[in-house]
Amino acid sequence: MQRSPIKIAGLCLLFVIIVINAYLLTGSESSTQKTWLILNETVLCSAFLLLTATLIRKQPVSQFENLYINHPIPMWIYDKDTLRFLFVNEAACKKYGYTHQEFLALTIKDIRENEELDALMENVRDRCNGAEYRGIWKHRRKNGENFFVEIYAHSAYYQGREARFIMAKDVDDQVRAAKEAHQLGIRYELLAQATNDALYDRNLITNEVLWKHGLESMFQHPTQPDTDLFVWWKSNIHPADGPAVMASLDTCLQNKNSSWSQQYRFRCSDGTFKYVVDRAFIIYENDRPTRMIGIVQDIDQYVKQAVRLEKQNKTLREIAWINSHEIRRPVVSILSITNLFDKSNQDVHLNSRLMEWLHQSTRQLDEIIHKIEHKVKSIE
Repeated sequence: MQRSPIKIAGLCLLFVIIVINAYLLTGSESSTQKTWLILNETVLCSAFLLLTATLIRKQPVSQFENLYINHPIPMWIYDKDTLRFLFVNEAACKKYGYTHQEFLALTIKDIRENEELDALMENVRDRCNGAEYRGIWKHRRKNGENFFVEIYAHSAYYQGREARFIMAKDVDDQVRAAKEAHQLGIRYELLAQATNDALYDRNLITNEVLWKHGLESMFQHPTQPDTDLFVWWKSNIHPADGPAVMASLDTCLQNKNSSWSQQYRFRCSDGTFKYVVDRAFIIYENDRPTRMIGIVQDIDQYVKQAVRLEKQNKTLREIAWINSHEIRRPVVSILSITNLFDKSNQDVHLNSRLMEWLHQSTRQLDEIIHKIEHKVKSIE
């Protein structure tokens, strides 16, 4: 609270005049003079009271003080020695849940968790030396809830005390989102290391591709830093599969589908091809595809095993057909020939002819058995 020197001097002068006027009033014997002096004394006393009232009245809050008090970000001033709050603004009361009177009875330790007090005191000793400071801390509301704030601090003097001015910006959402993203990143890296699959992240605007793990283990392809990985990927797709893969991807993007999957053959470093399945999730912004995150899985073993099983099934069906058709023919012939034999051996010529036919049928049966053996070996 400030007092104007001119007003104080005027007040002193007015007081002297009132005293002189009172002295004249006590020594005056004329009624007319007394009346005039009483009226004059009344006016002087009224003026003295009004001037005194203007001097003792609090001056209105300045524009800068009003800006501090009503600022939307919590602010306070605390005593550097006792750590007690000396002043807080409205935003701090609203954010932390304390009234002004409650705040002024607290220290800065009362808005922290117990496990953070050691770090707080260390920070006070090392950082509160007149220098500006900025850092992220966890604070606690009156109801016990915790939230993260970014502190901006610098030294100040308040009411003759060495103090620190603090501005505490709420960054709880940003900190928690950053922590969640960090945890997701860790899980992603662990997942990537736990699988031999090739993971990639493609920028659909610039066509930049970031491959994560799997390329060398799956295809033995060492990629160079200056390699255009999107062109490299296209060039290593089997020529017979390339058009279908690109057409499928273009159709997916045109239809604004969020997922894409395609099976194709991919070239290894030794020139051979492996069957792979490529699955991806596509991100759109304003209906424009911007990002494609996918995984390429090696399914070569399973595809080739399926081909082998199909071949075996085909061979087994052929064996079944041979058993039911080709073997039956010589067996029937052999049975018929044996029934025609002259068991009394009176017709030698007939038995000789029947023995020749029997030999031919037996040889046919042997050929069929060898044919079956060959097919059985082909599926082993």
